[in-house]
Amino acid sequence: MRTAVVEGRQLVVLASVSDAVVASPLFGGLAAQSYETASQRIHVVAVDGEIYRAATPLAGPRSYITFDPVRRRFVSLLPSIRVELNGGAAVEVAAAAVGATDVTLFESAGFAILDLPSDLHPTDALAILDDLPGVPAASLRLRPPRIRWR
Repeated sequence: MRTAVVEGRQLVVLASVSDAVVASPLFGGLAAQSYETASQRIHVVAVDGEIYRAATPLAGPRSYITFDPVRRRFVSLLPSIRVELNGGAAVEVAAAAVGATDVTLFESAGFAILDLPSDLHPTDALAILDDLPGVPAASLRLRPPRIRWR
């Protein structure tokens, strides 16, 4: 079980493969497990005696999921990362290192979005970039909540 700070919140990043039950002392004994059925990956999180479940596809952009222990809800990760711009070729180096399929620059806002290959988990992309010298800060991106029309 990995944790990540995304948009100022500490989230638990759930496995994108089947794994054993893993407990985290960071969140009062939160325990998480992921397992696969024929068509889905099922994620089960236990916190303070409450059980939370979510299902994701086995592969693809909607297969990356986190759990927010404070809000007690699942949040999907986007299959891309945000890279801060701090000059020249650093974004190109970052894109090449993770094998980005597309790069969208937002120069006036000071960041770029790197679309990741379908077989690269966003947290793995961050780990790759953390090992490279001179690459700017990168962060995970959350899928925005669905709009509820009335």
